[in-house]
Amino acid sequence: MPVLAAVPNFAPSMPLGIGMLAGVFPPLIGGIQTHTLQLTRALVERGVEVHVLTRHYPGLRRYELISGVEVHRVGEAGLPRGLRAASYLAGALAAMHRLRDRLHVLHAHQLYAPAAVGILGRAMLGRPLVLNPHSPVEIKSLGRLQRRCGDAFVSICEPIAEGLLRAGIPRERIHSIPNGVDTERFRPATAAERSELRRTLAISQDPTIVYAGRLSRVKGIDVLLDAWPRLQDKARLCIVGGGEDEAGLRAQADGLRNVRFVGAVRDTAPWLRAADAGVLPSRSEGLSIALLEAMSCGLPMVATAVGGTAGAIDDGIEGLLVPPEDPGKLAAALLRALETPSLGAAARARILARHSIDRVADEFLALYHALCGLTPRAVACETGAPCRSSESSAVQASTTCPVSPASAGSG
Repeated sequence: MPVLAAVPNFAPSMPLGIGMLAGVFPPLIGGIQTHTLQLTRALVERGVEVHVLTRHYPGLRRYELISGVEVHRVGEAGLPRGLRAASYLAGALAAMHRLRDRLHVLHAHQLYAPAAVGILGRAMLGRPLVLNPHSPVEIKSLGRLQRRCGDAFVSICEPIAEGLLRAGIPRERIHSIPNGVDTERFRPATAAERSELRRTLAISQDPTIVYAGRLSRVKGIDVLLDAWPRLQDKARLCIVGGGEDEAGLRAQADGLRNVRFVGAVRDTAPWLRAADAGVLPSRSEGLSIALLEAMSCGLPMVATAVGGTAGAIDDGIEGLLVPPEDPGKLAAALLRALETPSLGAAARARILARHSIDRVADEFLALYHALCGLTPRAVACETGAPCRSSESSAVQASTTCPVSPASAGSG
């Protein structure tokens, strides 16, 4: 019998309350942050009460309401690293205790500090815990407590699912739910819209390739710059984003023609919608939000066949895949992408079919309800006591977590 077969005192007629645990959250910029914000907004639109418990950073409010999402920023960012992590842990648990009657499921993004918060919160509140790694690399940090206390594990791509299975997670506790994208905000531009965007962004009418993302070694922008001499007389390159490698990359680009460093921007959509093709030359990936956003804008994409990218693009149909660390093949694929706009149309169709944030939110909502012990029929009941079926929940919680919710009580 699962420890968390049903959440106490939760009925289908009640607003479902989700404690979203994220180490970093907007306005700080990043792929995981973008996905988490879009997901929480979509859940709120579906009547879910969402509380994000995230780290506090200087200049940000301790509490903020963002599009109906309640954001609680906890901990002290100015402390040394170890103490800073401890302050986040303590602050998040204190916030959970205050919100204990409003939270029915805990959802931790990444298997680091948020997962630790989730494990302790699960014990304190007796609520089911969803663990959501965003990269295959995170699986290496999967500890005994995480393996035993995660009631459900979300796999955003096949390499993560394979890693979870190798780590000993039962297949029935692994749920394949991909990252999602706002397909209205990230949509193809009409010819008139593209012309206006280019005028506003000071982009010429020459063929333009865009990279949007963090400037760090794992993203492989140095390989892109090594490939650029083969393209510099045929196209322009816009590098949108900031990061720890920016100075070195700027130095590497010195002497190259038609390369523009845009810097970090709050909204990449205008740059993507203004471009002719996109590139993601990463050395390692989970399932890149930047990739999905570019595909949603109808860009022919060239990307390295790493992580979840190979599962998001059928090579030669929705984009072009190349091996990492190969400037020659990267350059050839980019030239081909500029000549094959049909790749972009197929990419847009794939995003609409599999990665719209509305579809992803619906899949998470079904998972949350299953974790609460409700069948679809029970969820459909609008009044009265929960009308659960006699069958067991589709999601089986861990039965052996040494941090036992059953013994911890409701706090």
